[in-house]
Amino acid sequence: MITQRDINDWVESEEYYSGIEPETRDHSPQGRRNEVANMTVSEMVKEFAKVTGQQPTPSLYEELIDEEFEEWSYTTEKVDDLKELADLVYVIYGYAMAWDWDLDKAIRRVHENNIGRCVQPDGTIKRRDDGKVIKNKDYPKVNLSDLV
Repeated sequence: MITQRDINDWVESEEYYSGIEPETRDHSPQGRRNEVANMTVSEMVKEFAKVTGQQPTPSLYEELIDEEFEEWSYTTEKVDDLKELADLVYVIYGYAMAWDWDLDKAIRRVHENNIGRCVQPDGTIKRRDDGKVIKNKDYPKVNLSDLV
């Protein structure tokens, strides 16, 4: 079983900081929080797999996605809802990592495409009665083929 002390020892080791100059290392709890604050979700998920020795496989993450979705769907408190939603996103990033996909880049492209597709040829944004934005059918769909 891996303990918090094992994780702390690893984080303080030379292996963890490979590629980081010794004088720039900050081993304090605040330094660690600052380091995590600057990581992408993909980097955090990769760090978790490295720390735990977990072998990221699509089937592992498919099971975790199902598990986290189930936990999220049964939450009743807002704080639990947010926690389970974060867990779900985390394991979805793990699934992308298992396939060696750059989910951050894919999300950026989807966002850019969604923004472009929400504007109709006449410059307006149209909505259905339920408030959902109607996408411009003539706007090209996002292309992610180079990421898979």
